[in-house]
Amino acid sequence: MNSKLNEKKLEKFEKRKNERHSTPEEILFIFEKTLEDWRPIKIYNVWIQKNPSTKITKKDVDNISNGNVRIEPNEVSKEDYEKYQTLRNAVYEKHKK
Repeated sequence: MNSKLNEKKLEKFEKRKNERHSTPEEILFIFEKTLEDWRPIKIYNVWIQKNPSTKITKKDVDNISNGNVRIEPNEVSKEDYEKYQTLRNAVYEKHKK
């Protein structure tokens, strides 16, 4: 029973990760630039110039810049996950104002 539950969690994690179209590195970059008051279109243009093979879209950048994205703890190192949580909370606070 427990292995079936873990299997479902893993499937859900993989599905969410694949639908996201963005890597943890891209998410952290977008959060950082959002907090520097960059507009989503500028973030998108700079990112695709640095990484032309990216799968991220302008709509993805808009969603991420609002904090609407989730990174799982097992996707990144502990330090990067803590950085993600800090940045995400700061993005939420910025949009509350």
